[in-house]
Amino acid sequence: MSKRALYAQILKLSPPWQVMSVALDELKKAVIVCVSVRANARLVCPRCDRRCPRYDIRPRQWRHLDTSEYHTIIRADVPRVECPEHGCLTVPVTWAEPGSRYSGAFEMHVLDWLREASIQAVSRQFRLSWNAIDGIMQRAVKRGLARRLPTPSKHLGVDEVSFRGKQEYITLVSDEHRILAVEDGRDANSLSRYLSKLNKNQINRIATITMDMNPAYLKAAFVHLPDAKQKVAFDHFHVAQNLSEALNQTRKRERHRVDFGLRKTIHQTRYHWLRRADQLSKDERAQLDALSASLIDTAVVWTFKERARELWYKPFTSHTEVKWRRWARAAREAAIPALTRVANQIENRLWGIVNAIREGVSNARAEGLNSQIRAMRVKAHGYRNKERFKVAVLFLFGGLDMRSLP
Repeated sequence: MSKRALYAQILKLSPPWQVMSVALDELKKAVIVCVSVRANARLVCPRCDRRCPRYDIRPRQWRHLDTSEYHTIIRADVPRVECPEHGCLTVPVTWAEPGSRYSGAFEMHVLDWLREASIQAVSRQFRLSWNAIDGIMQRAVKRGLARRLPTPSKHLGVDEVSFRGKQEYITLVSDEHRILAVEDGRDANSLSRYLSKLNKNQINRIATITMDMNPAYLKAAFVHLPDAKQKVAFDHFHVAQNLSEALNQTRKRERHRVDFGLRKTIHQTRYHWLRRADQLSKDERAQLDALSASLIDTAVVWTFKERARELWYKPFTSHTEVKWRRWARAAREAAIPALTRVANQIENRLWGIVNAIREGVSNARAEGLNSQIRAMRVKAHGYRNKERFKVAVLFLFGGLDMRSLP
């Protein structure tokens, strides 16, 4: 097989394209593959497929997969046609997307590396700038979003993740398997931008949307979802987080009222109070029992925290809401300020808690994705550009089909 035939097969060329020559440039450590369109080839408008005369040619080049230790460079005189309807247009090439300086095979190779390594490592490996890598990733995400089916999952989750410390946030909309959308901010407009893109059938398909008790997300859900009060579910993680915070506040308040000799022990056992009862060792439980006589309010809040966890994981029945109201009433009667605030919050949003228990949904998947995104941000040593951050999130966690075009 000749060199020309070999590279024509490697590049998967089809008429009217053909390999004209293959040369080795030792100085640049590159294999130069020159490709051209046959002189008598029938050229058509890329928009309407009408046969059109050749207008001129434009020299272009692309980087392809390396040949051994040599870069492979594709060079071609790409013709332009003059269409009576659409004007002067460039004939598309078969090995690369319009506007790209890299072949589709090369871009897919870079994408495979990006799934395993940081952008910095990929930049060193392929001797590419960060802008070039970002362009490859953006084109891949664009292809994936164009191929994504428009039907969302029945169960959605909404969460936010910080883009740059605590200064800026983005909103993540996900289903059980992937991130569906990444929107700026964490206000009502953030969720509204996603929901407003869905048609009526897609909106009606949504059975539950799980979130924290962020009033901004609630506002968007009530604007766009019919029967939102039956579909919005509040995640167990945030309810448990609020109870843990109330417990911690109560422990700190009581710590300053007890004998000075106990304060060090109370500080050393601070994490024991936050853990579940079934995860405590015998010695840890004995420590808490011994401290309960001095930390009476803390022990009471801990008991209510454990009771709330039991209620959450019990199977849903017609008495579920009644049991939660009894819990809230008893929590208020304890007259512990931090616990009272949480009890009022839970009672005011009890319908969403009941929805979560009835449907058996949570934001566990969204929280897991959130942790992976934070790890991605650390691996990249942070992001200064929000758009690049959003593209990276969709690239890694969007479940997109990003194969290069044939």
